[in-house]
Amino acid sequence: MTGNEIRTRFLEHFASREHLVLPSAPLVPQGDPSTLFISAGMQPLKPYYLGLSQPPAPRLASCQKCLRTGDIDEVGKTDRHHTFFEMLGNFAPTGDYFKETAIPLAWELVTQRFSMPVDRLRVTIHPSDDQAHEIWMREPGMSAKHITRLEDNWWGLGEGPCGPDSEIWWDRGRDAGCGQEDCVPDHCDRFTEFWNLVFPQYDQRGPIAGTSGEAVRRGLEDGSLVPLKRPAIDTGMGLERISYILQGKTNVFETDLFEPVINRIRGLSGKQSEFSERIVADHVRAACFVMLDGVTPSNEGRGYVLRRLIRRATLHAERLAMRSDVGQLVDDVVTVMSVPYPELIGQKDRIQAGINQEAARFQRTLNAGMERFERIVARHPKVISGADAFLLHDTFGFPIDLTRELAAERGLQVDEEGFRAAMAAQKQRSRREVPKGWLTVKEFPKSEFTGYGELATQTSILAIRKDGQPADRAAEGEEVEVFLERTPFYAESGGQIGDTGTISTESGRMRVEDTQKPADDVIAHLGSVVTGELRVGEPATAAVDAGRRRQIARHHSATHLLHKALRETLGDHVQQKGSWVGPDHTTFDIPLNRAVTDDELKRINRRMEDKIREALPFHESHKPYKEAVAEGAMHLFDEKYGDVVRVVCFGDWTCELCGGTHVANTADIGPAVIVSESSIGSGLRRIDMVVGEAADGLIWRERKLLAELARSFNAAPDQLPERLESLRSQLKEAERRLKTLAEQLRTARVKGQGGNGLAVKSGKVPFVTETVEASSEEELAAYADRYLEMVKSGVVTVVAGDKFVIKVSKDLTPEYDAARLAALLGKGGGRPQLARGTLTMPAAEAFQRLEEALGAGAK
Repeated sequence: MTGNEIRTRFLEHFASREHLVLPSAPLVPQGDPSTLFISAGMQPLKPYYLGLSQPPAPRLASCQKCLRTGDIDEVGKTDRHHTFFEMLGNFAPTGDYFKETAIPLAWELVTQRFSMPVDRLRVTIHPSDDQAHEIWMREPGMSAKHITRLEDNWWGLGEGPCGPDSEIWWDRGRDAGCGQEDCVPDHCDRFTEFWNLVFPQYDQRGPIAGTSGEAVRRGLEDGSLVPLKRPAIDTGMGLERISYILQGKTNVFETDLFEPVINRIRGLSGKQSEFSERIVADHVRAACFVMLDGVTPSNEGRGYVLRRLIRRATLHAERLAMRSDVGQLVDDVVTVMSVPYPELIGQKDRIQAGINQEAARFQRTLNAGMERFERIVARHPKVISGADAFLLHDTFGFPIDLTRELAAERGLQVDEEGFRAAMAAQKQRSRREVPKGWLTVKEFPKSEFTGYGELATQTSILAIRKDGQPADRAAEGEEVEVFLERTPFYAESGGQIGDTGTISTESGRMRVEDTQKPADDVIAHLGSVVTGELRVGEPATAAVDAGRRRQIARHHSATHLLHKALRETLGDHVQQKGSWVGPDHTTFDIPLNRAVTDDELKRINRRMEDKIREALPFHESHKPYKEAVAEGAMHLFDEKYGDVVRVVCFGDWTCELCGGTHVANTADIGPAVIVSESSIGSGLRRIDMVVGEAADGLIWRERKLLAELARSFNAAPDQLPERLESLRSQLKEAERRLKTLAEQLRTARVKGQGGNGLAVKSGKVPFVTETVEASSEEELAAYADRYLEMVKSGVVTVVAGDKFVIKVSKDLTPEYDAARLAALLGKGGGRPQLARGTLTMPAAEAFQRLEEALGAGAK
């Protein structure tokens, strides 16, 4: 079962049980300034759980893109650690159902849709959760000995919602763990947890003495734990982890979600290191999705996380002696991931160029780091201090294992304890995890938004937060959230990303890298102090990056024209289902169960351009919601609006309810180009578009590319399609002839060996073991076919590089199984008559094993 099939089965299972399937939210959180990236499936749904907004349906399900880099140094060392992952989950944020429904839904999926054997499944619950135990015992095939009570099965963030959880585990077999017959989950590596069902059923109003069953009982008695009136459901299953279980692999990197990328790395590398291969594959994959959401490498915030991913990938590509830029692997990531995320296709070139540019920059830094390392060694010839090791890590991107390796080559020690202390101090400074204070977000100071009429505002600082806690001041280099009395900064909402810019006072200046809206009228300015310090109460000047805002406004206004043109062309049933508006491009999602044709896209684009040239004036008004809708203003049915709404119109052609920023008239949009149209899920299509300066750049690049192609093929641009079709036909004919010649050559070689005494060995059955030259598994299998034709009845094993194919003649398959024989040689599998795989030993040793096995009559 492929990763795509697993994802689809999960979502279809819950869709058939009255759950609304949501598309993945961006990796960059919207309206939540407390964290850099989405790291859990329920995180984008947090406002629904906290009662800040109403969910679009009482039952939800999603496959959410997530990124966790807290344990980035563990990637490659274990079978399960990776940074980017997809979290499958089902949710009931308003209490539509609880354990009595969540547990049977989960059990039905794993035992029926995933066909996982009941005897290899285990369940853990909290010691206090007798209700969950009772429900589990009612499920088919469940027994008391397969349910374990663990104190760790408790979820909570301190004060606020909390409760027990229940985990489902996979038994990998006694050999994978401690070997004890009575081993239980969480004891050793024998069991893998793959699905966590969280039951937030209490409100924690005071400290409790741990998470034991007794502590929970006392908490309920003394009032520090109060049962919620509407307990909720939140579950999470990592797609990569369930994939390696269902695909019969030993780790996530062997699944079809990773293996094609790792195979490409091996093909490009001059050295072998499973550790480095995993890091390169994981980090390039993660970088692709971070850049897809508009993040670029920098020294702060999200950009720093991206920079670290690319630089670690580059470093380990260097250690593998890769013969190309790491950016080449973007092609393989897109091939693997473009089915669920087709938007990767349109952004592939941009992502590839960004990764290669950062990798090249790091190569220069790496050289400088080696120079610094040599100076450190000259100054401290016996021990590299923790501070110096941290400097190499933080400034030059040297992971501690590289410093340790370089030091060992020179007979030096590294003060790793001092390094870990410096790392811990940095993490404490930079940690931006979900703080308890988010639960009291309604208490944040409110701001007056002035950004519709001006891009610079005189204001004052109302509050500062550092590391999630209130502060009176912030010094140079510190990352902060700042709240102003008045601000021109637009906070991310309605699909439009937040503004960037500066906040300046007499004592300091802050670079604003993002603006978020954690609650109504609350505007959080996220960034770092670049000079001096900021203090609460100080007068300040807030200034938006005008060029960036101008491009965002162009793209936002263009989405209104696109929406109207879509409805005119495809019908009034087409309603906006989502959008993303940034300075470089915009995406627009619509419900449609078919692709938009090229002719329709052409008409839609032309209609937009007509309205841009008409220079339709922008005008806005504020009206009661019902009045605006009655007058025909377009709106989103699943959006929550206030009693009075802002109506944005361009001329009398299009009017929408909108809080975003726009151009003064449509002529200011400039050129508009629909770049792509693709599926993003069942019944959903996404249109990607660029306008203004971004469109100018695209048009220039594509004209330049077309001219270069025309010169390369010695043809006029309008003759290129005909020229390419002719070359394609010639290539197909050449491939057909090459295939015929290759088959003739294989037959000649095998027959030649037969004439010279083909080495058919004798055991219980005749068998052949040969090493050949083959460029693909198909060619290797073809060699096996030819040899088997010569042997007639027997077992044939052929090897090329580290790949092997085993074929068993049909008359022997009742006694000899090719798949079982493959297990002797390495990783692989197949059918009784044919098996393929990868050697885990030299070919000579593999042949010896096979000879011993067949000679002994192994079956």
